[in-house]
Amino acid sequence: MHLVTFDRSHCALRVLDLAPGRTVAEAAQKSGALAGVNGGYFKPDRTPLGLVISKGVKLHPLESAKILTGVLAVTPRGAALLRTSEVKAGPDLREALQAGPFLVDHGKAVAGLNAIRRAERTVLLADSKGVAALLTTAPVTLAELGSILATPSILPGLKIDRALNLDGGSSTALWVDADPPITRPEWKPVRNAVVVVPMMPSGSRR
Repeated sequence: MHLVTFDRSHCALRVLDLAPGRTVAEAAQKSGALAGVNGGYFKPDRTPLGLVISKGVKLHPLESAKILTGVLAVTPRGAALLRTSEVKAGPDLREALQAGPFLVDHGKAVAGLNAIRRAERTVLLADSKGVAALLTTAPVTLAELGSILATPSILPGLKIDRALNLDGGSSTALWVDADPPITRPEWKPVRNAVVVVPMMPSGSRR
């Protein structure tokens, strides 16, 4: 596993819509991010699957599909992982990304997850206060990963309340602004990314 945690009092999450041919690492660096991972699902023609909102602009509407069980929702109050039925549209919803399935909900592994297909995974983790970390893994089944993440104290200092699976496999990507940068590039082009950005001081513009 590669885990990236961040200080929510100084950092925020953003959803980036990637131009054709641009990598997660390139997009994250250009946006001034501290870290980033690949985002949600998309069709062969690059049309996103599910809700995508970036900087307050809705790029694709909410969809109903078996796999799209959750949404990363970012408002002025912070970032949360919501069930699709819990999402409320409105001007406060500044960033959003629909994905799934949920791996952990209310601290427990979700039942019925696929226990056969192993693949690299990209996951968003939340505690009781909201999204707290980005995670990428080596090949593992969804059921195995749900069980791992629901294990008490599996990640010291982080009590996982909810875990939402993003696109994985050949799409799994990680970039961290370190010295030198930490990069795990995607194998194939992806449509969007989730990045951690530093909060700007009140009244400033970017």
